[in-house]
Amino acid sequence: MDIISVLKKLTQDLGISGFEDPFAQSVCEMLKEYCPDAKVNKTGSVIGTLNGSSANKKTILLEAHLDRIGLVVSEILEDGFVKFKALGGVDERTLPASEVYILGKSNVYGVIGALPPHLKKGTESVSELKISDMLIDTGLSGDKARESFGVGDPILLKSDFTELAGGIVSSAALDNRAGMAAVLECLDCIKDKELPCNVKVAFTTGEELGLHGARTLLYDDTPDLAVVIDVTHGRTPDALDFDTFPLGCGAIICRGPNLHYEATLKTISTAKEKGIPYDIEVAAGNTGTNAWILQISGKGVPCVLVSIPLRYMHTVVETVDTADIKSAGTLLAEMILGGDIVA
Repeated sequence: MDIISVLKKLTQDLGISGFEDPFAQSVCEMLKEYCPDAKVNKTGSVIGTLNGSSANKKTILLEAHLDRIGLVVSEILEDGFVKFKALGGVDERTLPASEVYILGKSNVYGVIGALPPHLKKGTESVSELKISDMLIDTGLSGDKARESFGVGDPILLKSDFTELAGGIVSSAALDNRAGMAAVLECLDCIKDKELPCNVKVAFTTGEELGLHGARTLLYDDTPDLAVVIDVTHGRTPDALDFDTFPLGCGAIICRGPNLHYEATLKTISTAKEKGIPYDIEVAAGNTGTNAWILQISGKGVPCVLVSIPLRYMHTVVETVDTADIKSAGTLLAEMILGGDIVA
């Protein structure tokens, strides 16, 4: 699979949290290449199975969330300026001077502005700038703006997909389109193989809003193991070494009380035995991923968390190494093909 091409397709599509439907339909068509029964469920998540199912086999679920952070129109002022709120954990520091598209009756281009530092009073700090201090300028009058979009319409943060040196790419939405690409890479590796277990796939909605799509995922059917694929913090010169991972170090396997002890150890053993680059992350409590909620969904399910290092999380220049996506996808495939990851 050409990971860069897949990433470019995934990141340049929509799928803002709470407004995922068009993107989910597109993802469903991509998944059908591997899972002919792929469909969009009632909560907007995309689900499918590979190689059908067998009552005599254990079942592994591969899960990655498909939504991306964004903004939403909260007020249209009389002079046409637009106030907005965040959908998900948007890094407010990066918003001034950003370009956006307001997704209403038509896509309206705008820019995010704020009062210039020259005009601030001496006691006001530029570093204290909040979303409430910012406005979107579309150039439209109030009446024209209301004809084009309304309060509650989503706002896409404009971003280009950029290839940097050495297989590194930058774009918005790599959280978690990188995880989705790792799942697709895994499926590409195992699609023609005789599998020792049933494989289910779920690309879920609303993770950035509070793990919403994953909350209802397992009420109809509980797998024997869920493997969640997401991103974690990539290292930069100003970051703490023990909380971050350098790009290119491989798949990041998380250990902690939210995650199944034996299945996690087997995942680490698989990486060692197959020569797959990896590192270990520790989460003493909430992992901040869908593994947190899947563990107690339905009848309860053991969870493993595999992550991909990503720099500049929740900005329009999120950055990953495609080699890490390859490592994560290969690790998932070897976990499935090994046949012993599920107790």
